[in-house]
Amino acid sequence: MKALIYSVPGETEVREVPDAVIQEPTDAIVDVIATSICGSDLHVVSGDLVPDTGFILGHEMVGRIRELGSAVKNFSVGDRVTVSPAPYCGVCASCRRGNYAHCQFGGVYGCGETYGGFAGSHAERLRIPFAARDMIRVPDHVSDESALAISDALTTGAGGVTKAVTQQGRTIAVFGCGPVGLSAIHYATIWKPAKLIAIDLVPERLEIARQMGATDVISAADPREELQRITGGVGVDAAIDCAGVEATFQAAIDSLAPEGFLSIIGIPHKPVSFDIAGALRNGLNLWTGLADVGPAQTIMDYIADGLLNPDAIFNHETTLDEAPALIKTLMTSRDHGIVKAVIRP
Repeated sequence: MKALIYSVPGETEVREVPDAVIQEPTDAIVDVIATSICGSDLHVVSGDLVPDTGFILGHEMVGRIRELGSAVKNFSVGDRVTVSPAPYCGVCASCRRGNYAHCQFGGVYGCGETYGGFAGSHAERLRIPFAARDMIRVPDHVSDESALAISDALTTGAGGVTKAVTQQGRTIAVFGCGPVGLSAIHYATIWKPAKLIAIDLVPERLEIARQMGATDVISAADPREELQRITGGVGVDAAIDCAGVEATFQAAIDSLAPEGFLSIIGIPHKPVSFDIAGALRNGLNLWTGLADVGPAQTIMDYIADGLLNPDAIFNHETTLDEAPALIKTLMTSRDHGIVKAVIRP
């Protein structure tokens, strides 16, 4: 089968590799219909995230079941499915506490031995461990793109929102309107916010943010003054930092009302400073972490029922053979205009 390999820092290539095969009775083999490039894939390829190389990239996927292990009874060959980016066993101590992102036997697809050694989704086929639990059936009327969003962007954005938003009718600010930020904005509409504010410097992304539910948009390197104006000087109840840079982190902290919540789900390239004394004075709440894969089925139900439609974040489509050039473009250009690309193996 063909697969996209992370070969050395800064470089990827498409190679012929051995077919994905059943290794355990709990496995499934899926023909990949669509996969996509995540920002964390770019972190991997840059050499910032993992030390290992030579593995198949990718952790976002929708596909059709080709083969099932003998223990997988709740799916059939031919079912269209998606998966969470982080396979988890469901029975270890971490999973029993609901802490699926830190499963003792899990990891992340397409991130090398550092994250469990699971081959990635940028391939013609993918082995799914713990398939009976981890796969999510895709209803016929749900698009490949919407199912693909559940694999990471929408699940991650939803996790950040859920940690920061404690009740309906709150004022929410999302810093950074990449795929995860746009997904956070879209999922936040479930909470019926009083204000849902999108912050980014790219006009096209702010327009998509409006389509996905933002009530206000801010295009400014320093949005603090405008946030104060929009909130009447009160500040926001919840902020979600999806950019992972010093400037957005500081602006997000400063924008919070007393007792406000900040979720950090953007991956920073370098450490950021933190005024803990100021946070203590205002009773601020700070959370950071990996995607919460537990609610993925609930998110699929929202999409199936028409409450969410994340298709708008996908504005480019390509083939597996063209993926190395696309990754180069995403890593080196700021003017590519791509929000999120669908790859069709």
